[in-house]
Amino acid sequence: MRDRSVALAVVTGLGSLLFALPTARAGDPEQRLFTVRVDGKPAGEYRMAIRTGDDGAEVMTGSAAVHVKHLLGQYRYSYEGTEVWKDGRLQLLDAVSDDDGKRATVHAAVEATGMRVVVNGQSRTARPDAWTTTYWRLPPAGGRGPALALLDVDTGESLTARLEVVGPTRLMVAGRPLDCTRYRVAGQAQAELWYDAQGRLVRQETVEDGHKTVLELREVRRP
Repeated sequence: MRDRSVALAVVTGLGSLLFALPTARAGDPEQRLFTVRVDGKPAGEYRMAIRTGDDGAEVMTGSAAVHVKHLLGQYRYSYEGTEVWKDGRLQLLDAVSDDDGKRATVHAAVEATGMRVVVNGQSRTARPDAWTTTYWRLPPAGGRGPALALLDVDTGESLTARLEVVGPTRLMVAGRPLDCTRYRVAGQAQAELWYDAQGRLVRQETVEDGHKTVLELREVRRP
């Protein structure tokens, strides 16, 4: 599910009239469960766990399972990945995906000369400021230029895109309104993305092989 970006969707929490996400404290894990829909039909789910360390590093672990039946048979996609971010930059990525039988293992880590990316044992160098196609968090404001570097978590491929602000909007989440900001990714990757006030993904829309794929957050859990 390339550019499937295993990505995801909408938050919970109570505010006076609007949803307000709880503020994460260092060490507190947050679990988010997303529903995946393809052409308007339920097709699977994505689970995301986020933990912020005392040093400010964010660790996101994601797990996705998608199953789509169609006239010619069926399609399956799975993903398991962990990202470590510090000061708004990716430090480490370990990911394994199976795109309908096409399996890929991606490892990326920051080094002194850039980012080393290893895909199925083959190594290369990538830009150290790459944003991942999970899109789970916004890149820092200074890294949202017209030549945005992307790292495809399914293939390890380097892509170039631009991130455009569409504007503030309000989504209905579990029957309640949530104020968020809509963005558009254009270029070698394309997606419509919605983020909450914390800069975390709350909804994603893409077109995969001609099929509209939507990820929506269904639940947020805290200990």
